Amino acid sequence: MEALESHRLYLGTLLDAPNGTPIDQALLVRMRAPRSYTGEEVVEIHTHGGPLLLNRVLESLLGQGLRAAEPGEFTRRAFLNGKMDLLQAEAVAELIHAKSEAALRNARAQLEGRLSKKVQAMRQDLLRLCAQVEAAIDFPEEDIEPASSPSLAADIRRSEQELTTWLDKFQVGRLLREGVRVAFVGRPNVGKSSLLNRLLEEDRAIVHDRPGTTRDVIEAWMEWGGVSFQLYDTAGIREGEEEVEREGIRRSERAAQEADLVLWVLDASQAPKAEDLLISGWLKGRVLIVGNKSDLVLEESPRPVQGDFPIMSGTLGPCWVSAKSGVGIPELKEAILQAVGLGGLVLREEAFLNNARHRQALLAGLEALGRARKALEERRSLELPAADLREAAQSMEVLLGKVSSDDILGEIFAHFCVGK
Repeated sequence: MEALESHRLYLGTLLDAPNGTPIDQALLVRMRAPRSYTGEEVVEIHTHGGPLLLNRVLESLLGQGLRAAEPGEFTRRAFLNGKMDLLQAEAVAELIHAKSEAALRNARAQLEGRLSKKVQAMRQDLLRLCAQVEAAIDFPEEDIEPASSPSLAADIRRSEQELTTWLDKFQVGRLLREGVRVAFVGRPNVGKSSLLNRLLEEDRAIVHDRPGTTRDVIEAWMEWGGVSFQLYDTAGIREGEEEVEREGIRRSERAAQEADLVLWVLDASQAPKAEDLLISGWLKGRVLIVGNKSDLVLEESPRPVQGDFPIMSGTLGPCWVSAKSGVGIPELKEAILQAVGLGGLVLREEAFLNNARHRQALLAGLEALGRARKALEERRSLELPAADLREAAQSMEVLLGKVSSDDILGEIFAHFCVGK
C-alpha cells in the first residue's frame, strides 16, 4: 500500500481473501492524511453496482477484520478532525435529505461555510465586547473607556437585533428543510379535492357531487417556486351522520392544527352556510381564505365581497379561484408563498439556521445578551455582564460545535445514512 501514490486511481482485479476467487474488476485510490474527507488515511474501492456484487465485496472485507461504518461516521470523523464545523457537518445530511431545490441550495451554502462565517463573526464580536468589560474590571486604573458607557450597551443591542433577525429567518429555514404543510379545510362540496387535484395537476383525490366523499385525510407532495409542499385534503366539516365521518372530521381538525398554513375553502357562488360559521369557530394559526367556484359567478354579477364571508380576525385573502378552469391558480400559489413568508424567495445560495438545536442556541445567546445589557444599564457589578457576554459567545460556539457533548453529537449523526 505504501507504494501507491495518493489520489491516483489504480485498476485491478478484486479477489476474495479466503481463496483468491475474482470478485470484480475495480478501481482503488489511496488518499493520504490529511487530504481526505475525514482528514485520516483513507482507501476507497470503486466496484460495479449491484446488490449481490456489493454484498460479496463487503463480506470479503468484513471477513478480514474490518467493520461496517456507523451512520454518519465519516462525517463525524471529519468534524472531530477539524475538517468542518458542526454546522457544515449537519449540512451533509441536509444535502442528502433535501426535498426541494431551495432546500438543496440552502444546504449547499451551509456546507460551503457561509452560515459558519456569520456565526464566527458574531462570536468574535461578542468576545470583543466581553474583553472590553473584563479589561475595565482587571485594570480600573488604566484609561479605558468605561464599560458602562452608552456605546457598549448600544453594541450589545445591535448584536441582539442581529440574533433576532436570525430567529425571524429560522422559520424560513425550517420550511425549506421540512417542506410547508398546507391543510385544505372547508365544508363538504366546496371543491377542496378539486383544488388539490388542480394544484397537483393530477387526479389524486376522488371528486364527487355527493357530500362527504372524502372520509380521511389525503396527503400529497409537490414542489413549486423551488419549495416543497405537503398538501392535506381533509374531510368536509359538518355534523357527521356516521361514526366514520365524525372520525374523518376529527382528523381534519387535527391536520389543520398541525399545518403551517390552512386554506379555508369556501364556495364563491353561494352565501355562507352554517357549516362555514362552525369552521370559523375553531380555526387557528395562519389561515388563507380561498373562494372557489368563481367560474359559477356570472360576469355581470359582482363577486361576493368580504362582508359576505365569515371573515375571521387575522385571516388572509380571500383568493378567488376556479379549480375547474384553473383561473386564479397562479395567484393562489403566490399568495400561499407570501402567507408562509417565502414570497419573492430567490433561489440563491443562502443558508438559514433551521433545526431545534440552532434555535435553542440562538435563544440562549439572545437571553444572555439581554441580561448583559440590562446589567450595564442598571450599573450593576461588571462581573455580571462579563459572565453573560461569555455565555452569549459560548452559544455561538455551540452552533459551531466547539462546545458539544457526546450525547448531542450522537443524536446529530444518528440521523445520517450508514457510512456517510
